[in-house]
This record gives sequence, C-alpha cells and structure tokens, in this order.
Amino acid sequence: MTDWVKWSRQYLHTSAEAFEWAFSAIDPAYHQSKPPEARLGLWSPARHVWHVTGYERCIAMPTMRQWLGAPPLPDDDRIWPNGDDDWAAVANQPADIYMQAFWDVRNEQIALLDALAVVDWATTRETAWGDKPLTMVITKTYQHTLEHSDSLLKMGLWWKDAIEWLSRGGDSQ
Repeated sequence: MTDWVKWSRQYLHTSAEAFEWAFSAIDPAYHQSKPPEARLGLWSPARHVWHVTGYERCIAMPTMRQWLGAPPLPDDDRIWPNGDDDWAAVANQPADIYMQAFWDVRNEQIALLDALAVVDWATTRETAWGDKPLTMVITKTYQHTLEHSDSLLKMGLWWKDAIEWLSRGGDSQ
C-alpha cells in the first residue's frame, strides 16, 4: 500500500469521526435550525452534513474514479444538487439520516482507495479544480471535511451563548 493510500485511509476516517463528533456537540434541538447569530454561519447543522455528503457523492468520488477510467465530470451545476431549493426538498428528515448517509458515502470512498492503490497518484486529470493529481482530490476532501467540522464546532461551542447575547440586546451581524 502506498503512503498516500495509507494516509488517505487514515485521515478520511479520522476526519469523518471528527465531523460526526462536531455535529454531536450541538444540542439536537438545534440540528435543523439556522444559527441564532450570523457569525455561526447561515446553514443549519443538518445542512452542513447534507452538503458534505452531497459533495463527496457527486464531486469527490466521481472525480476519484477518473483515475480508474471514468470520464471527467460534465460542466453542469445539476450534477450536485446543493442549492436552497434542493435543501428545502430534504430538510425535514431526522438528523441521524444525514449522518448515516455521510458515513455510507465516506465508507464507500475509503473502500475505493483499494482500487486506487495501483494508480499513479501524481498523474493529473481534468477535474473541477483544473488539471490536478489524485493527491489534490483526496486532500480537498479532507480539507472540506475539516472546514465544515470547524463550522459545526463553532456552533457547538457558542450557540447557547449567542442566544443569551442576543437576548441581552446584541445584534446579529
């Protein structure tokens, strides 16, 4: 197993655990709510999970499969339903449904690494980010998970304080 495959397996798994932990740090009563204060973001915690899952299902995994002979993604916004209307159509599901879908996709992505162990990870392909190597595609998934984990952690840490601050007359920015 190459170092990149080993690294990817480890960090995709541990970042998924961190993402789930960050989500679980938020009071479940808030999972479907937009944060009370704009500095905590504009999306509900559940929407963050749905977004990351969609990114991995519609962008990351199909791009990874290009190194196994799959065609490049079409230049079409419809390949990743990620807008407000798309979210509104699925927003009322129980939050555990989103997290289970995330784990299903992440586990599939980690399993795909076995097939990718035999390809040259430095070879570039045309991707959504331009001509990039597989190392960048995997690293982008890791970065994206950490980015949304950070958003969820902020919510878990400061949601109740934001409510209190606003109740004392603070303004939402």
